[in-house]
Amino acid sequence: MAIERTTVLLLIVAATLGTLADAAEIPSPPVRNVIDTYYGVPVEDPYRYMEDINQPEVSTWMRAQADRTDALLKSIPGRAQLLDRVTTLESAVAARVRSVTRLPNGRIFYLKQKSGELQPSLYMRERMDGRERLLVDPARHGGPGLLAITAYFPSPAGRYIAYNVSERGSERATTYVMEVKTLHVIGAAVDRTDILGNSPAKWRPDERGFYFNRLNELTPGTPGTEKYRNSHVYYFDVAQGRAGDQPAFGNGAHASPTLLPEDRPFVIVSPDGRTALGGMWDDAARLTLYVARAADLLRGEPDWHLLVEASDEVSGYDIHGDALYLLTHKNAPRSRVLRLPISAHSMTDASPVLEHSKAVIQRIKASREGLYVQLLDGGKGRLARVDYHSGRITELALPYPGSVRIAGPDVTGGDGVLVEVAGWTHASQLYRYTSASQIGQHVALQPLGPFDAPKDLVADEVTVPSHDGVLVPLSIIHRKDVGLTGDAPTILTGYGAYGFAEEPAFDPRWLAWLERGGVYAVAHVRGGGEYGEEWHNGGRRETKPNTWKDAIACASYLIAHGYTRAERLGITGASAGGVLSNLVWPRSPGMFYCWVPCSIESAKPRPPGHMFFVLQIIGSRCRR
Repeated sequence: MAIERTTVLLLIVAATLGTLADAAEIPSPPVRNVIDTYYGVPVEDPYRYMEDINQPEVSTWMRAQADRTDALLKSIPGRAQLLDRVTTLESAVAARVRSVTRLPNGRIFYLKQKSGELQPSLYMRERMDGRERLLVDPARHGGPGLLAITAYFPSPAGRYIAYNVSERGSERATTYVMEVKTLHVIGAAVDRTDILGNSPAKWRPDERGFYFNRLNELTPGTPGTEKYRNSHVYYFDVAQGRAGDQPAFGNGAHASPTLLPEDRPFVIVSPDGRTALGGMWDDAARLTLYVARAADLLRGEPDWHLLVEASDEVSGYDIHGDALYLLTHKNAPRSRVLRLPISAHSMTDASPVLEHSKAVIQRIKASREGLYVQLLDGGKGRLARVDYHSGRITELALPYPGSVRIAGPDVTGGDGVLVEVAGWTHASQLYRYTSASQIGQHVALQPLGPFDAPKDLVADEVTVPSHDGVLVPLSIIHRKDVGLTGDAPTILTGYGAYGFAEEPAFDPRWLAWLERGGVYAVAHVRGGGEYGEEWHNGGRRETKPNTWKDAIACASYLIAHGYTRAERLGITGASAGGVLSNLVWPRSPGMFYCWVPCSIESAKPRPPGHMFFVLQIIGSRCRR
């Protein structure tokens, strides 16, 4: 939270002072050029030696820049008052709730972080209006260092729960299994599990155990790039209190199909307990799926039958009864939904449920009464339900315009779904949809804070012609009384990579910027997923220049329509959005660039003559 707060603060302060670049003297690091030739083209790299952050020369230079940045920021008038306001906004809500899961029997599990706590804890209730019960507090979990709960997986009736704990920001987690009634941790913890549960634990319907993905053990000298390669699926037996010694699925497992090193395997057992599905996600997030008898797999003698191939371009699935519901973008750039009997021989037996349309189908969730469908329509969320028997599609009403996310891990068989709805001017709230109503019922696990739905903000949704005439969505958030005089300091952001969409979201800390008359704009550039695979492919590889050209067009729109002017316009981005910011800034006169890595370890130098900041937390160094 402290790093996020300081990031917001730095961007707000920097955006109001366009002369910071002139005030910061950046001593040039030594140039040690390395030239590589790719396809006959020589490529120079004068700072490759700086990739080795363990070299004293490199770490000393980087820390000197951190000290210089810290001194510069502390000299800015009004900084302390602005920090006080950000802190007030951040702490106005007693607690934030996320990762909510409702089981078919009504039990509720969720993570909650109280104001002032460093990490969220794991809680449960027997029913939505029941008494809250603390299950796991990472601060009391034991072991050295800072611990965080990164994912959790309740058994189908909630008798047990598996949860992942990570230490000091590690990208590997340790999985513990707890009996919920007694809070007793069962057996030995399992190390080398995926921090975020990207291949989550999958319980058997009888709650006797679960299958989980275990990462490869890295021996001394093994490159760090191998940490997510060659993973396997193991089985944890609750009665024995331990995971098996041999993998159940993956290379080396008995009768397992061959996996590529980058594949992420998983195993799930059908709700009736008879069928095991052995699957894998490849590096393009495409699903391959095999079928075997669950009893045979438990004995270690599965006979796997291929059902879904990577070439079928399936990107999501769920199970209802004896059928798989598959989300695929094959010949459907904005995806469609198919129904495939688990007993089928191949995808040729699949039948359509929901065809390709204008809106992007993002996710599907099978409940008892129908298939819920999460859609994205040009950056705006929608929700629908498909009747299993009639195929009738019902559009469900949202409480306010914004993003929609079907919440919770994969839990099959319950009535209805939990949905998180968030807007540019409204904090995320949880709603439950069932067959009884087309309007969601508010779930009061997360009270609305005093700054979570300000009435004086507005979000302008426009489309901007890019360099080639393609219309790019642009979201512009500001106070209602901000006039189009060109005077408003403005922050532009974007991402544009991996098919991820920049959907409506709200953070009350940004009010420290907006309430002072600032404008916050989000460019939905190509490379993202606002319009499905077509939009994604329009800004990747050979078409990647469209990403920053779209952002430049959005920056020009903000200036031309009186929101701001060039010398009062800033840009920010993180991860792939940082690449976007890097490439937009030199091409937009009057704009500046503020580079904010979250740790010294992740910092990479820019060539001399370019402005950059290495972020420090106020009063302490930025650490992971």
